Amino acid sequence: MYIKDEEFRSWLVEERFLNPEILSKENTKKEFGRFMEDYNTGTLPHEKYYNFRAYEHRMNALRAGETLPDQGTYDPEKDLADMRASRKKPEKDKESFLSVAELRELQKVERERTQIGKMKSMGLEVKPSMGVRMDTVPQSQFDEQ
Repeated sequence: MYIKDEEFRSWLVEERFLNPEILSKENTKKEFGRFMEDYNTGTLPHEKYYNFRAYEHRMNALRAGETLPDQGTYDPEKDLADMRASRKKPEKDKESFLSVAELRELQKVERERTQIGKMKSMGLEVKPSMGVRMDTVPQSQFDEQ
């Protein structure tokens, strides 16, 4: 608690809007427990709450006109590739339980049903087998009936 006192007090004032001078010992311990949980899980809202002195040193250097060392280069191609990858459907969603031939048969039935509607509106006679998908049933089932 004493090692992280600067960070904790700064967090209390800026994030929790509490005055550390008027908190009781019990409330201070409770708030420190919350602070340490966020600290340990890495969910504090700002980097200065992890190492206040290093943050202040870096900010003073920036205010004095120094520049920060380059942290790495930005790769726009990698960024675009990551964006495209996030928009792709997972492989599980792309798979179909139907084969290509079965899908073509379903497309044929759908076209026939569209034709049936047009033929009926024109007053033409329609075959009863048109627009119906026949599942393949073994011949032995027909023999039993």
